[in-house]
Amino acid sequence: MKVLFISLLVTILASIVSAVSLTQNNNSYTLKNNYATVVISKKDGYITSLKIAGDNQEFLNRSYIDANGSKAGFHAKRSTIIKNTNDHVEIAFTDNVLNMDWEVRYTMLNDTKGVYFSLKLDHKPNYPDTQFSEIRLILRLKSNPFSWLQVEDDVGRYLPTAEQQKNCQVMGPKEACKVKTGESIDALKHDVHGFATKNGLGCWFVTPSMEWKNGGAYNRDLACHQGENDSLQIMYMAGSHYGAGDEYPKRGENWSKVYGPYLIYLNKAGSPQASWRDAKAVAKVEKAKWPYSFVSQPGYVKQRGSVTGKLTIKNPLNNSAFRLEDAVVTLVQPESNRESIPNQQWRHYSFWTHSISGVSPNFSINNVIPGTYQLRAWSKGVVGEFILNKSITVTAGRTTNLGEIVFTEKRVGPIAWEIGIPDRTAKEFKHGDHFNQWGLPYKFPKEFPNGVNYYIGKSNYSRDWNYCHVSVPGRDGKYQSIPWNIYFNLRKKPTGTSVLRVSVAANSSTALSVSINGGKNSTEVANFKDDACVRRDGIRGFYRELEFKFGPNDFKVGENKITLHARKTGGYTNNYQFDGIMYDHIRLETPGL
Repeated sequence: MKVLFISLLVTILASIVSAVSLTQNNNSYTLKNNYATVVISKKDGYITSLKIAGDNQEFLNRSYIDANGSKAGFHAKRSTIIKNTNDHVEIAFTDNVLNMDWEVRYTMLNDTKGVYFSLKLDHKPNYPDTQFSEIRLILRLKSNPFSWLQVEDDVGRYLPTAEQQKNCQVMGPKEACKVKTGESIDALKHDVHGFATKNGLGCWFVTPSMEWKNGGAYNRDLACHQGENDSLQIMYMAGSHYGAGDEYPKRGENWSKVYGPYLIYLNKAGSPQASWRDAKAVAKVEKAKWPYSFVSQPGYVKQRGSVTGKLTIKNPLNNSAFRLEDAVVTLVQPESNRESIPNQQWRHYSFWTHSISGVSPNFSINNVIPGTYQLRAWSKGVVGEFILNKSITVTAGRTTNLGEIVFTEKRVGPIAWEIGIPDRTAKEFKHGDHFNQWGLPYKFPKEFPNGVNYYIGKSNYSRDWNYCHVSVPGRDGKYQSIPWNIYFNLRKKPTGTSVLRVSVAANSSTALSVSINGGKNSTEVANFKDDACVRRDGIRGFYRELEFKFGPNDFKVGENKITLHARKTGGYTNNYQFDGIMYDHIRLETPGL
């Protein structure tokens, strides 16, 4: 009996020690547990204070929730306490912005090291047409001391001081200058970004799933940057910076989506790097909890299914299966009059798995919301994006096993030569390993005064092929594109139609045609979508696979020259105009050789 009493007492004391509490006054709510204290304004529904237990350092200058670059803002008209127990506090704030109902929720559990944030948008059929390009949560942290920015394992650094930013030289669009102040992220593998102090006090967005992100696995968006006294930690729940486009619910359309929840994680470690590693470890734990059991927000789906299968991509010349590396399988909506390309889809959720490797490897996409999807896949080392020719239906509580899915790469003949690695990026080329360094296009005229002249068998693409085919100043001072040349030798002519297969990683305001041995240019490809990777320091955008065909007599025995003609079609009007094309991979396929 005595042992039972002591055990019960220990349980009660433990629950009291680890409890979460909610207090309020006329102006704010305060959520507190034994790890963090979060204060939220009743007036706006914004977080006004973030502190970690045992440290009096205030994280925030301010925060806000807005749309379309601050042209529209969320300002709570009502707040409701959804739950208030010793282990779960949850508050909802509501407003109507841009002809949509917004519900923001903050949740703190007894063991939450920070606070969870989620947003539901709801456009009812009787609401007018609306349109938005951005929906974001911004935490404006104190840049002193939160000066360490990190968005990936290999992308972390101290940011310039407020004084250095004031003195920066503006070079391109008005938001760009020689001092690099921000970073962007790819949704494909992303789970953490944020800031830390020199002694390892950290504030991080920990994202267990980005299924709600417009563009899904294809998406790139801004994440963090610095504005003098503020370190801006941003979560773009919807964003169009890299060509993802606007979202436009129409009158008569009943549309809603839940963004999140994701965790605003507060920690303290011995250094910024240690703080980052701890946040990454927490991200793994949060992913294992997804979908969260504590969520009660209407529209959040807990009952889900999964999709499994085996992915095979074959070489058409010998019918052998490629060894895949870092392959991706994603579930999206088929393109239609209602749905754009996957990069610009926003109405629905999308799901994916990545880092699949091996010959005919198995894959599994878990926690898929029930519905009908289109399957797409790609792999490093293989040219192309592959689309399954039948729809996939996912049912809650069940696994949809697709068996072996077999795709075939396009290839008309043996490879005479190739430049780069098919991986949907330009990372392997000159400057590609530090593409996020601002101002790289300005270096091209000095580093390649005669343009790119690449010699197969002699040149090295990591040194002799620029990461981006950009325009340069002409004699009249106006920027213009210049051709790039590829030189190669043949001992005999091909016996059939050859194909120059050009994989494009990104494009901004640039058309492309090719010619061989000084002949007539091919038909120009100009219908690229602008993905903004050049002006926003990206390295992958809207992937395209292009074919340019040559007859046997277009070649000659001995040295041949293929020329890539990039034509500037737009861009900014002052300074460097931020147009260009990023090549992923180029190869010549020649029958009979």
